[in-house]
Amino acid sequence: MRNRILVLTIALAVLLAGALPALAAADTDAALAYLQSQQNADGGFGSGFSPDSTVGSTSDTLLAILSVGGNPADFDQDGNTPLTYLAANAASVTTAGDLAKMVLAVSAAGENPRTFAGFDAVAKLESMAGADGRIGGDADTFVAHVLSVLALSGVQRPVAPAALDLIKKAQQEGGGWSWDGTDATPADTNTTAFAVQALVAADEPAGGAVIAQALNYYQSIQNADGGWPYQNPSQYGTDTDANSTAVVIQALVAAGQDPAGADWTSAEGKTALAALEALQNDSGAFAWQAAMPDDNLLATVQALPAVAGKAFPLVTMSVGEAAAPAEAQAAPAAPAPETTPETGGAAVNLLWPLMLGGASLLGGGYALRRKKA
Repeated sequence: MRNRILVLTIALAVLLAGALPALAAADTDAALAYLQSQQNADGGFGSGFSPDSTVGSTSDTLLAILSVGGNPADFDQDGNTPLTYLAANAASVTTAGDLAKMVLAVSAAGENPRTFAGFDAVAKLESMAGADGRIGGDADTFVAHVLSVLALSGVQRPVAPAALDLIKKAQQEGGGWSWDGTDATPADTNTTAFAVQALVAADEPAGGAVIAQALNYYQSIQNADGGWPYQNPSQYGTDTDANSTAVVIQALVAAGQDPAGADWTSAEGKTALAALEALQNDSGAFAWQAAMPDDNLLATVQALPAVAGKAFPLVTMSVGEAAAPAEAQAAPAAPAPETTPETGGAAVNLLWPLMLGGASLLGGGYALRRKKA
């Protein structure tokens, strides 16, 4: 009888393992410890390019922490946590990209972004929608619009059909999207990943033509090691990087795909999850590329949701209607936070397109563009 129970138990475990997506064997505890070492004294996080805390990068990091079951309260610098940093700076946010990130992060932490810190970030974000459906101001790019759609869908707010059409019409013939939403700029894996997640969150059928074309794009440029570069072809090289591989994995999860399944295993038998896991260092941090093995803050932040097998939004919640007109939501800017330059993400030879527009991390995006040395 005991042997029979043992056999049945093993069989059940095998069946359950086959029914669930295989996740990378990343050391998430070590990754969280690394993130703690990069936290600033004000409770926030820098972008990896600058040590100063920002709402965008702190929101990104909070999402990473929550995605692997970390407790934001453990990230306490003399009473300053990622959430207290966001609360202190919520009213100063002026870009749709950073508002979208904050809405995603605050809601994932179980807070209502309508009332968080006495500021209605949802109403502010909705107030930035133009007649053509585009969400954002002059400092925002197409990526910020995409993330705004993702954030509003996550808090169950109606998204105008024009806003969704703007995304779908920007899809290139090859199935991908570019960071500026034009055909003049080559498609990249990062923008495409956020477009897929935003559309699925807004109820675009995962099995429909739009998502299928995006998946075809990914299959056409997957590297032999199972991962992805920012772009392919690219004059800057096409080596697998952690950031791009991570966001592609999130897009696959959003589309109902198994990143470790046969469809996403290279001819050499390598999977995307294995490619991402291989870039984790002994410190717990992830490197950007194998050829640039230093600990990288951005790579670590972006890798964690992927190794957890989670797409954005991490949670959905209904926040209801605004308590006041959107025009009344713009509060005076908060004082600039004091920061301690502790963030030590390795400086990668990269450009972030939206940093030119004054917003962190692509004004709400993660796309990477490398420049010549």
